[in-house]
Amino acid sequence: MSDDQLRDSINLIAQKIVEVENAAKRKLEYVNTRISEEFNIKIKEIEVDLENKQYELAKIDENLDDLNSRKKELVPIIKDLENQRKKLRKEKQNSIKEKLKAIEDEKKSKMKEINKQIKTVEKELKKSD
Repeated sequence: MSDDQLRDSINLIAQKIVEVENAAKRKLEYVNTRISEEFNIKIKEIEVDLENKQYELAKIDENLDDLNSRKKELVPIIKDLENQRKKLRKEKQNSIKEKLKAIEDEKKSKMKEINKQIKTVEKELKKSD
């Protein structure tokens, strides 16, 4: 290979690296945004309901003598809502981790191919010297 061909080959490899990095970055942003939007809506709905129930519970505590039975109804509901929120947050994190790992694995695979190309070009450079 001539020096110009080797430079062109190196430039193509460098361009591929930039493309892989940019593609991975776009995918990470998309996954984060999509999963966050999906889970944040559910979490927000539950948090609104949770805050309402907690407010209701505080009012009941003020009138405990008259409203003791309602308190007994709300406590398990609040616990259930808290558990749902906790579960959704955990699912969100797990989903993000899974997607990030898949993207990282894809990136590593592409980078491995690029590194092979680099080694081939390096061998060609050594031969031409």
